[in-house]
Amino acid sequence: MKKTCLLIGFLVLSTCFFSCDSKQSNSKLNIEKSEYTHDSASVDTISPEQKELDSFYSLMAYAVVNKEWQDNIKQESSRGYNIGSVLVDSDKYVVNWARNSVNSTMNETQHGEVRLIQSYLDSIHSFSLKGFSIYSTLEPCAMCSGMMKMTQLYRTIYGQTDPAYGKALERLQLKTDPCCSEGYSPYPRPVISDKSPDPISVEIDSAYAQYNGKYIVKFLATPDAKLLFEKASDMFQQYNKAKYEENQKYIDSAHTFYNFVVLPIK
Repeated sequence: MKKTCLLIGFLVLSTCFFSCDSKQSNSKLNIEKSEYTHDSASVDTISPEQKELDSFYSLMAYAVVNKEWQDNIKQESSRGYNIGSVLVDSDKYVVNWARNSVNSTMNETQHGEVRLIQSYLDSIHSFSLKGFSIYSTLEPCAMCSGMMKMTQLYRTIYGQTDPAYGKALERLQLKTDPCCSEGYSPYPRPVISDKSPDPISVEIDSAYAQYNGKYIVKFLATPDAKLLFEKASDMFQQYNKAKYEENQKYIDSAHTFYNFVVLPIK
């Protein structure tokens, strides 16, 4: 009888403990959901002034890649793929640049955006890119998108659309929990993802649609792609007068910054 009472008491205490722990976990989950599932992108509007900078900085990303163009993407004789990006801080100034370097590093993770984020955070000894934006020549993949989220990036603006590996940020924001018991809420820290308004990006999408090959990175080593990157680079370098006066300081600063972008070693 005494043993039975002790056993019942133990079961009651265990049940109470599990119930309290479960309530605490659920409470924490609800807080996390309410904190992160609201996406400010749904209420943001892009001003004409910002559209000018979006187009200009996208052209700059193409120019950075064009400055070290890879005529081939063979592992033993190239830096990597013709993909690159620039980082813009919360004050709208360019602060960093990077190119894809998967071959020279023998490391498949060394995409332009990854190198861009890691090198800048290392240089300022910070965890966060809150309020920053990335302008990339190609729509970011799942790996780069995950890093953007983890570093609290505000926005990414991409040039060429990637039919295979693109829309990663949008996929991470899918809400599937209402449709089934095993669904998921959107991933924390939403990042705004926008297609660049610059005209070159549309031309590159069109050229890739007509490309007979399978892989987008191989297309980005073709003469057709090279001509478009050169055109974008020329447009960037000739863009010296802002349409909107408030953008002139950013344009001047970007041109100065571009002059320090490392040239290829001959």
